[in-house]
Amino acid sequence: MRKRLEFIALYGISWVVLFQFFRIVFLAYHYKKTLELPSNLWVSSAAHGLQMDISFAGYILMIPAMLTMFTAKKWRWYGKTLSIYSAVVAFCIVSLVIADLELFKAWGFRIDGTFIQYLRTPVEAIASMGAAPVFPVLVLFAVLFFLVWKVLQTIVRRSVLAFEKTGFLYTIPVFLILTASLIIPIRGGLQLAPMNESAVFFSDKSFANYAAVNVPWNFMSSLLNATYSKKNPFIYFDKNQADQMVRSLYKADSISGRVVKDGKINVVVIIWESLTAKVVGSLNGVKHITPQFDQLTKEGMLFTNVYASGNRSDKGMVAILSGYPAQPTNSIIKIPKKTSSLPSLPKVFHKNGWYTSFYYGGETEFANMKSYFLQQDFDQIIDKNDFDEADMNSKWGAHDHIVLDRLLNDLDKQKQPFFSTLFTLSSHEPFEVPVKTVIEGNDSEHLFMNAHHYTDASIGDFIKKAKTKAWWDNTLVIIIADHGHPLPETNRTKPAEFHIPMLWLGGPLEKQSTRVDSLCSQTDLATTLLNQLHMPSGSFEWSNDIFGKNRVPFAYFTFNNGLGWMKPGGYLVRDNIGGNITEKAGALTPEEENFGKAYLQSSFSDYLNR
Repeated sequence: MRKRLEFIALYGISWVVLFQFFRIVFLAYHYKKTLELPSNLWVSSAAHGLQMDISFAGYILMIPAMLTMFTAKKWRWYGKTLSIYSAVVAFCIVSLVIADLELFKAWGFRIDGTFIQYLRTPVEAIASMGAAPVFPVLVLFAVLFFLVWKVLQTIVRRSVLAFEKTGFLYTIPVFLILTASLIIPIRGGLQLAPMNESAVFFSDKSFANYAAVNVPWNFMSSLLNATYSKKNPFIYFDKNQADQMVRSLYKADSISGRVVKDGKINVVVIIWESLTAKVVGSLNGVKHITPQFDQLTKEGMLFTNVYASGNRSDKGMVAILSGYPAQPTNSIIKIPKKTSSLPSLPKVFHKNGWYTSFYYGGETEFANMKSYFLQQDFDQIIDKNDFDEADMNSKWGAHDHIVLDRLLNDLDKQKQPFFSTLFTLSSHEPFEVPVKTVIEGNDSEHLFMNAHHYTDASIGDFIKKAKTKAWWDNTLVIIIADHGHPLPETNRTKPAEFHIPMLWLGGPLEKQSTRVDSLCSQTDLATTLLNQLHMPSGSFEWSNDIFGKNRVPFAYFTFNNGLGWMKPGGYLVRDNIGGNITEKAGALTPEEENFGKAYLQSSFSDYLNR
């Protein structure tokens, strides 16, 4: 009996030690961010994460403890079963650990259930990882898996050999009680609240908190809770109070300052994948990355102070087309029954007589975007299935110049007025382009900038050709990003990651070569555009007319379980789990944090109720 108990204890402790080792691997892999932390926070991350490590080790121990009840007389089968069990569990956990290493670079948070959504389109998911150092990552996976499996195999083999015969009357009740008692470490102790992320979040340094998180625990927790929960976890005020605070931000008069000529004009919205302001020279970004865009700002209207609502394409698409804010833990686009209730620009234009179309060189099923597009009254949706096989020159599909040329040719034959949206893809990971490299360098940062240089050239060529078309004088072209990006690492503040450009061009634009410096959000495009065209915008409750009189300028953005709140006087960044302000600048009044929390509460309630 004692040997069996010793084995269960040793097996559980081994997993706890392995989880701590995985934490060291994570810190080493992201050594730049690790070195930015005081060394005492490295230890604190391990200490605070220990409780979550023990919790998940408890889950792993459930099956071994339960099966031990049946080893009173024979146990050879137990050793073989545990060897297979250990190999399967080790493979799954090491796979999560390795995937998390690279995805954290792109997402900025530990791997969660979002990963499963992207695996539904495996080709695109693999392409998204294309900028990763594949061979070193595979080697690291092999080494970690072998190490973990060897440790567990040795423990199982040596421990089970030491088992001795015992009576069923002793074995069954003892290990039945032991299995049941694992609920204590699983829930994190006997306290009122069970184990959750708050138990390991401890610092105002986000990376230190993320390092404390146990990856498999985080992944399983998000799968079990994120999608199905109907309870708002972000309750800070009475519902009416929160809603009133938010509504006070949308008190602008509906009459806009006029910047677009009257009439039924055409509209083309180009959504540029990952276009961060950090690579736009005209916004004080890295020079010579987007020379065509920078040149076009001299003849259009550049909005210099726009912030993305979220940090992923699926969130950005809804923010742009539906004027709807992103969610910190979910993405509404993943739930068709909710997106069906959203207003959208294509719906309004279609209802008022415009021909509506959407163009994308990749697979629209990715991230469940197609279900959203199909609900938005697009008369035509063009994706990778509508291009020749010869045009599939990217891991994602057709490169940007191919798709832009297709749009250009189609618009020549299109009945006016039209509303067309095009989503680029070449500046997404793995940042591959079909032209000669201009921005030299093989690291992710230079590949990222080189991809943007290519997309910039493609869009510049599209605009140049469009200017020769008969429809140009009656067409407003809007270029905007779906979201920002952590790269390049020229500015590591959260607002810099969400700062994006927006540019209006075309014949109907009355005010050219101008800059609009008013603070605004990606979600504000919808109401602003519709008001310019004297079209109904009342259904876009979360969109604020940028040119509206008495407008309250602000921007709100979300990342994984965190929010950013920006006013002209400064900004703050808050993690929703620990309740800490992780970044702050300027002279915001104390009540501004309350506005940010009220916005989160009210917008998430709206999301849950759809």
